[in-house]
Order: sequence, then structure tokens, then C-alpha cells
Amino acid sequence: MAVIGGVRGSVVGGRRAGRGRRRATVSAACALVLALVAAGCGGTPADGARPGVTPGTAASGGHRAPQSRAPEGASVAPSPSCGVDANLVPSCGAWLGIWPRTTATGTKSTDLRGNLAGIERRLGQPITLVSRYYGWNQLPADATDEAWRDSDHLVLMDLRARDFGTDRYASWASIAAGDHDAYLRKVGRRLADYGAPVLFSFNQEPEQELERGTSVAGTAREFAAAYRHVHDVVVAAGARNVRFVWWVMGSMGHTEWYPDLYPGDRYVDWVSYDPYDFNTCHHTGHETPAQSVLPFLHWLDRSGLGDGKPVLLSEFGSNGPARGDWYRGVGELVRKTPRIRGLIAFDSSVAGCDTRVTATDDNWSGFRSIATDPYFRPAYHGGPR
Repeated sequence: MAVIGGVRGSVVGGRRAGRGRRRATVSAACALVLALVAAGCGGTPADGARPGVTPGTAASGGHRAPQSRAPEGASVAPSPSCGVDANLVPSCGAWLGIWPRTTATGTKSTDLRGNLAGIERRLGQPITLVSRYYGWNQLPADATDEAWRDSDHLVLMDLRARDFGTDRYASWASIAAGDHDAYLRKVGRRLADYGAPVLFSFNQEPEQELERGTSVAGTAREFAAAYRHVHDVVVAAGARNVRFVWWVMGSMGHTEWYPDLYPGDRYVDWVSYDPYDFNTCHHTGHETPAQSVLPFLHWLDRSGLGDGKPVLLSEFGSNGPARGDWYRGVGELVRKTPRIRGLIAFDSSVAGCDTRVTATDDNWSGFRSIATDPYFRPAYHGGPR
């Protein structure tokens, strides 16, 4: 779904309607942080650290004994048995994340930090991964990101080539040509100063623009060239703590675009897409979790794009008030699909599509079944030290 003015808006087209503490010498600091993250097996978690996966539940995709459901507000006992590699991939289990656009009771709010804190209080435990959406000319990371960093959250930040204030695009061709390098160097320095690992995406769901025609931002190949240039400028500015995410819709109606949209293995650390059960908000039937999640994953396997790279479901959700079973099914499916190493709930309602996990007790119970499963709580100790 699209971002308007820093919040999510509608998409025109076929698929959907719709510093805390700075570090002076970031390279050495981030190398140390990433080394510590990669070595993060064993020991007792520090205060605020993410609980881990129970031993014997490695990401083989095999079945595990059912987990008993913790009472509302209770926390599952931590078990720091899993490590995290230099690309922020857990050695077992999968990250669970959220875009916290609502309060714990389902009211939409732009207070993302307060929203997340309330949701975590309701869960009785933290959520490791949080997503952010930035527009062109904005400078990630901001104070909210830094507060999450300091409480050991892993943040996924997207930078769209559209100014949210003016609704104007920086064309992908102009980005690739270096016309915006002064701005991108500022972005890179800010990300370097962040001083902790971060997942970073350029222009999530570029199909949004392509659905409206190449005059909006450019062609698929121009997107890939812009992505590569953003990658190179950001890294050259010192942001070696960044891991890059290629984030698309994952629509089976757009598979002809993906080979041209893909910037190349050298530039991608994670492959990411957005499975939704839109059902009634798009006047279609309900989809099962398998129908929403698996078609594009299977296409990726067949095409060879991003072969061997971890997959992130960077947005997922089901429209409607009684979708608890769907969310439980997504959790069960991901546990059986070892290539998927993270998933982020899109906790919002946009243009008639309501995917708030906080909307009803039924939706919440389904989301909570994922959040309290140790498989989705690998240990993370990535904040600054």
C-alpha cells in the first residue's frame, strides 16, 4: 500500500486500491555490533533484549509441538539459543514485526512510538521488528527510530522517491544519474550515525508507479539503476551498518516486470514482498494464507531472482473484523516455510481495506498467536552498546 504524507494511502491500479546517541567512528562500531549480533548465541539476555527460540526449533521448516497459549499480557519465557548473521538473518525462527499505525485498542494514530509501546504492553512482551516509511527529502533515522534502536528493536526503513509534502517524484533516471547525490549522502551519513544495524529499502512497491505509467517515476530498468545508485552512495557515505531490502508487491499480475526491477544479487541482502488477503475490500473472495503467501514465493524459486536470499513478508494482513484464523494460519505457514525469515503486520486501515490486527479481539488473538510463539522471537541484541 502507498504512503501519503508519511502515512499509508491508496494505490491507483490493478492490484490494490488504494539522535539518542551518535557515534563518531561508525564503521568500527557497526562492525563490532554486527559481529556481536552474529555471535549472539548462548548466555543470558541483557535487559531489554529479545527472547529467543527454544532449542531444537531451528529454521528447518519442520513441525514443532504446539505451544500453549500464554495468558493475555503474559510473556513467553526467553531462550537465547539462536544467532543472527551479518545480514540480520536469524539462524532459527523468523522475525515478527509491525507497522504500528494504531493504538493497542485499534484507533489510528500517528504516534508510532506510543502505538508500539501500547501494543507491546498489551502483548506483555516486545516486538522485534518495526517498519517506517520515509518520503524524498526526509532524513532517516529520526528520534523515534533512535528510541526503538535504544530498546533493541530492529527497524526497516523505506525511502520513497516521492516528496510526501508536494507529491512530486524524483525520477528514477535522475537518481541513477547522480542528480540527487548531495541529499543521498546526507541520508547515508544519518544512517551511519544511527550506529546500529538497520534494514533499508529504496522505493518499496515500485509497481505502484508502474501501474500508473512510466511517466510517473520511470521504467522498471530505471528503478533498478536508481536502486543500485542509492545503494552505492549510501554505502560510500559510511553506512556499512545498512542491509538492503528489495521490496515489491509480489503480484502475480506483474511478474513480467520483476526481472527488470531486480537490481542484482550484489545489491540485495533480503527479498521482500507484501501478501494480503484483500477479499471484500477488493470485491473478491477470501484467500487462505497459502493462497496469499505462496504464489510469489514459488515464482521466485522458479525465476531464480534473489536465489538463496532470505525472504521478508514486509507487509501482511487480511481485511475484516473476524480474521483470527487467517493470522494463525499465516504463523503456521511461515513456520513450515524456512526461506521466510521475517514478517511484518500492516496494522492499519487504508482506502476501505482494514488490516488492523488491533481491530477486534478475534484479529488480536490471531496476531497474538504469532507474537507469543517462540519461533517468532529469535534473540536480537542489535542496539548500540
